[in-house]
Amino acid sequence: MSGSPVWGMGEYPRMDSVEILMSVSARNWHGERMTTTGGAGPRSGGATWAGEAIVTTCVIVALLPMVVLHVTGIGAVDPLHHVISDYVFQPGGYALLGIAALCLGGGTVVLAAGLRHAGLPRPRLPFALLVSVAVAFVLVAVFPTHAAGTSAGLVSNVHRAAGGWIFAMLPLAAWQVARRARSAPAWQPAAPALARLSGATGVAGVFFLLTHVPIVIGGSPGFPLIGGVQRVLFLAVMLVLVATARATRLAVDRAPVSAALASGDHRLTDDPGLRGVA
Repeated sequence: MSGSPVWGMGEYPRMDSVEILMSVSARNWHGERMTTTGGAGPRSGGATWAGEAIVTTCVIVALLPMVVLHVTGIGAVDPLHHVISDYVFQPGGYALLGIAALCLGGGTVVLAAGLRHAGLPRPRLPFALLVSVAVAFVLVAVFPTHAAGTSAGLVSNVHRAAGGWIFAMLPLAAWQVARRARSAPAWQPAAPALARLSGATGVAGVFFLLTHVPIVIGGSPGFPLIGGVQRVLFLAVMLVLVATARATRLAVDRAPVSAALASGDHRLTDDPGLRGVA
């Protein structure tokens, strides 16, 4: 059957009529974008980051051995006056503390890698700090503290230094993330809360480290509730880790919308799947 001329369109049916139809209908064909060949194109809200779930799982898994040690150590370890490291002398304590530290180290590595994936501006410093914290977690797991009533040796000093590095550098890394987040549209919504949380945790970490000065110099704690302070700080550091991971995941989710708004393209903001992210 030969084509017949149609006003303004030449011969009909045209050889590329299907392509024209798909191009016109590509915006909302069955609710999804489509290519000119009829296939579904990439979804605007498809980008995501699984790291938040991994980091959160690592934190939960790390807390489980801690709970076990606190329960089995009742009567032997005073949680208000003894630090968490003292559980190493309880049955299975070295293995359980090691598992907890290694899980947290793994979660920290995942978070460090996620900063680049989420497009954080100038990520080199917070990335390096997080990697150093992950190394410190490994050192804490491998090198235990010394027993009460004995002098601290090289192994114990490595443990102390690594633990102090974690309490100081993890909040600092999160604060650096929050500081850089202010200049990135996809990161901006999470910046204020992350800055406050990491700042408060950092101040608590400095206070905790200062309580160790009498221990190092005189061999006795200058603060009577050092164990309780450490446990509160430990939970705060875990919260900082999870909060930074959440901010990273939300930044990945917001990235397509932020890029579209920056270029003046508002089509992505019409995507129902991204309305709550913008």
